[in-house]
This record gives sequence, structure tokens and C-alpha cells, in this order.
Amino acid sequence: MVKNRRISAEQEELRHLTLEALADVDAGRVIDHQTVQTWVDNLDSHLKNEVSEPE
Repeated sequence: MVKNRRISAEQEELRHLTLEALADVDAGRVIDHQTVQTWVDNLDSHLKNEVSEPE
């Protein structure tokens, strides 16, 4: 017996975004890990400079 599985709009959107992301990877539209890590590290230091310490 095969159950009729309906795909929700959220699941369909997730599937669409996943396929789109895989197409980007196949086309070479990626960012290397070190570049992303540097960006993340800079975000952290930027936030520390903007947030004042409580007095």
C-alpha cells in the first residue's frame, strides 16, 4: 500500500532552494571556507567594537 504524500508549500520551497543551491555549486559559484571564516571573524570583532560595556 502506497500512501499519498502531499508536499507542503514549505517543503516545496525548501526543495526549490536546495536545487538552486546545488546548481550554484555545479556552476562554480561558491566561496571558499577561509574567506567565509575571515568574514565571520570580522563580524565578531565589528560587533565587539560597537557594543558598549555596561557601566
